[in-house]
Amino acid sequence: MDQANAEYSRLGEQVRDIGGHKELFIDEAPVSAMKNVRLTMNPPYQDHEPVFVPETPWEYRIHPYATVMKEGDTFRLWYLAYEWDPPPGVALPVTGTAEDASRFWKHTRGRLCYAESEDGVHWVRPNLGLVTFRGSKNNNILGPSEHDSVRQAGWNGGAVFKDPTAPQERRYKLWSEVTVADKRKSGLSSFYSADGLQWTPYDNNPIPGHCDCLNVVLWDERIQRYVGYARLWTADSHGDRYRAVRRLVSPDFLHWEDTGVVLEADAVDLAVPVNRRRQSRQIMDFHGNCVFKISSDVYLALPEIWWHWAANPFPTAGRDQEKMGGFPDKVDVQLASSRDGINWHRAGERCPFLRLGAPDAGDSRMIYAFTQPLRVGDELWIYYGGFRYGISENVALKRGAYFRARLRLDGFISADAPYAGGELVTKPLRFRGDQLALNADTSAGGAIRVQVQDECGEPIEGYGLSQADEVNGNSVRLVVTWGGRPNVGELAGRVVRLRFLMNGCKLYSFQFVENDSSVRR
Repeated sequence: MDQANAEYSRLGEQVRDIGGHKELFIDEAPVSAMKNVRLTMNPPYQDHEPVFVPETPWEYRIHPYATVMKEGDTFRLWYLAYEWDPPPGVALPVTGTAEDASRFWKHTRGRLCYAESEDGVHWVRPNLGLVTFRGSKNNNILGPSEHDSVRQAGWNGGAVFKDPTAPQERRYKLWSEVTVADKRKSGLSSFYSADGLQWTPYDNNPIPGHCDCLNVVLWDERIQRYVGYARLWTADSHGDRYRAVRRLVSPDFLHWEDTGVVLEADAVDLAVPVNRRRQSRQIMDFHGNCVFKISSDVYLALPEIWWHWAANPFPTAGRDQEKMGGFPDKVDVQLASSRDGINWHRAGERCPFLRLGAPDAGDSRMIYAFTQPLRVGDELWIYYGGFRYGISENVALKRGAYFRARLRLDGFISADAPYAGGELVTKPLRFRGDQLALNADTSAGGAIRVQVQDECGEPIEGYGLSQADEVNGNSVRLVVTWGGRPNVGELAGRVVRLRFLMNGCKLYSFQFVENDSSVRR
């Protein structure tokens, strides 16, 4: 709703027209008042056992610049693989020096590859017959189809998405950092495909501006534009280089406007009480963003944060591994939320959303989230890549593996009340539907009662606390009743407020649904 056309309640609060969409507690936007209730980030369960590891000659190393989709009963994986292909007499560099890193990258190439699974855990690599590798097309390589001797020649992974507005021949779209052989440098390039396997580049490549590694793009129905998030190098007031995230928008996937940096280290990050070597912004970097949408006005991101506060200044150019490190030299994943895709709030007081594994695990020093969680039943599956080495450690030994984390549906953030009780009152809203369904966990001894109020906060007859039945259980679909009656259809279209009285429970979301429907997105 445009601010100029916004509807306000009699008490001056903007009315939220939620229709039949879910209302999630990713922030206080739906909340008018809370008493003894706290918004809590809920990290997912991480298996820490890999579900995908490098196996083929063109997969000496797999990198976590990847996308997983679920289409029908098939899980589809697009991922970045590096081969190790030196001339005779060149040994694998394993000492971890800057010279070794340069030698390794000189003799490796990045390719976009593809795999499928029936259960999301066990994967097969189909023989696609698209790209020749060492004289054979019996492989799962998607591109590029030709290579040269340029360092890191090829595609640097990429983010794939299915465009709901495009014709079938351009239904799948891809953003990738691509090395341009004749210019000996890389740039952000876009592609389209009818099936997600055979890709055609757009004519506008490369897209202007900086990019680095994984870059995410999506269709944003709220603003009717394509929106992309690209990683870039920039510099602070000391001249020290660091990574941040910029945002781009386009009406047609051809002409892009750079709207500026939206994620970077800020004053809170720079105030972390650690023994940094020097005072500059260069104590942490945003190595990725993994932005996605879960409803019309809810944007989430899983940014990967590289911590290296005991670092030397980065070099002005090149990949001097000895200067890129610095204790602790590790990467984990935070959770950020936004209502417009521009202004971001990092949840959980910036504690990790995805945490590193045990010292001997394959995700013990670096983890990177994939671009889009998948709904599988009543769970969200979040795939991520991991390494047992830090960024500046032994680049040739970082072979990589992919892992899976599982989260309750819409379980990112919940409104939590202690057993002593608390209450939450929503802002005025208008809905459509016949029943109110909650995604909540009261465990055994907790409960929720819901009072429906008018826009001024007065109880509506028949929906007061004396009629409100206690909701007790742990489900993504708990239907609220008043005196045994679940129907609220007579209130649809009116401006109302919901008052939740809760004890010992977690409330993740609520949604008004039709009588014969399950909870919808």
